[in-house]
Amino acid sequence: MKRETMIERHIRKVIELIDVASIAKKIVLALLGLFLITFLLVHLGLNLTILRNDGGEWFRAGAYFMGSNFIVKILGFGILAAILGHIALGFLIQFLNWRARPIGYKVRTKSKTMFGSRLMIWTGILLGVLIVVHLTHFWFVKQGWAEGRYIIRTEKVERAFGARTFELQNAFQNAVNEDQQMRIETEFMELHNFIQGSEKLQVAFLPGFAGQRFIVDLSKEDIAEIRSFLDVAYKADFWAMMHDMFKNIWMVLLYVFFSIVLGIHLAHAIPSGFQTLGLAHSKYTFIVKYAGYGLAAIIAIGFAFVPLFIYFFR
Repeated sequence: MKRETMIERHIRKVIELIDVASIAKKIVLALLGLFLITFLLVHLGLNLTILRNDGGEWFRAGAYFMGSNFIVKILGFGILAAILGHIALGFLIQFLNWRARPIGYKVRTKSKTMFGSRLMIWTGILLGVLIVVHLTHFWFVKQGWAEGRYIIRTEKVERAFGARTFELQNAFQNAVNEDQQMRIETEFMELHNFIQGSEKLQVAFLPGFAGQRFIVDLSKEDIAEIRSFLDVAYKADFWAMMHDMFKNIWMVLLYVFFSIVLGIHLAHAIPSGFQTLGLAHSKYTFIVKYAGYGLAAIIAIGFAFVPLFIYFFR
């Protein structure tokens, strides 16, 4: 047997490291993908509550909780990081595959696995574009970077009203002259008249989970008017925004297309992810494969159904 030279040994070790790194990238890609599927299922579950004929009670309360809970907020940034990491790794792996095979095969097989793999990069690119569109419609509004519809918890309005009333009462008692008292008294009356007569605050109070009540369907102008009287926090009202947006047939078609592309991507990604993690076996590969197809179909149909339902039935 020929003895391995030092140079050959170093080359072999480098190749082994490259192979390990390649496998590691695929494993991380698969783990991120499976994590994002879990997020998609939670997101879909929340979206489907919009089908209830309750004026958005369940959906708004769930969305408000997810936007207010500190742990969920941290998870939100973790999900965004997972999306970016998944996209970056997917592109890197595909780029390395293209670089390793720049000319391509002279004879292409008709393997469904190879076809699915080749399709992944293109569905991934489309999903990346559509995710950016989705973020501008909703997450950007949540961050205050884009305008939308808003919601305020009534408890915060009542608390802010009580605090402002107390401030004005103290100011009135400490006023140095009658003119100052009159200005404070005028502001006090304007505040009370606003609370009692403002159409913005006469929106139906919405019972939510744990006794929460909300003032809903507020515009940026409405928020500005309220905040001119009270220092009160507000959140994005995704229920109202979804109903506004999905009355436009082009937005409905865009999101249905989004759902179809997502389904195609997941149909290959789920079985492939289990295979990468070594969870595939000849005895149950068939089950994993078609369970993946089924889960991909459920997610795609679920996300497509919501805009169609709003457009035709709301």
